[in-house]
Amino acid sequence: MSQPNQNEAIQMSNMNDAETIGGGNDMTEAIMDAVKPAVTKLDEQVKNTRKSQLHLMEQMESLSQFLKKISDEQPMPYDLEKYVRKMDDSRRRIIEVNVRLQSVHDRMSQLQRNIARESFKKKQTVKELGGMH
Repeated sequence: MSQPNQNEAIQMSNMNDAETIGGGNDMTEAIMDAVKPAVTKLDEQVKNTRKSQLHLMEQMESLSQFLKKISDEQPMPYDLEKYVRKMDDSRRRIIEVNVRLQSVHDRMSQLQRNIARESFKKKQTVKELGGMH
């Protein structure tokens, strides 16, 4: 029984690698295709939520200043300071949620970049192996 020469062995080895990498690339592409719409939608929702939170914080700040002004200018039968403190507490919680939301958004963006980078690397490897045949 004769042994394959070195060129045949290299070509057979490259064919196996290309099939494996091609399969992996197909899987990477499928994952990217499945995940990308969800990531894009999540990204848009995060942006809209952050915009809404910023608007809410501006409105709360304006109302808080207005209540403080009223409280300082004239005696009131109600303690407005209690409501100002509640608004300040709500504003603090909104800021905390905004920070967490930004962190999640950053991680999702990094994940999306990593998937795209891996997909590109796999495509390049397949192209290089395809050119060797």
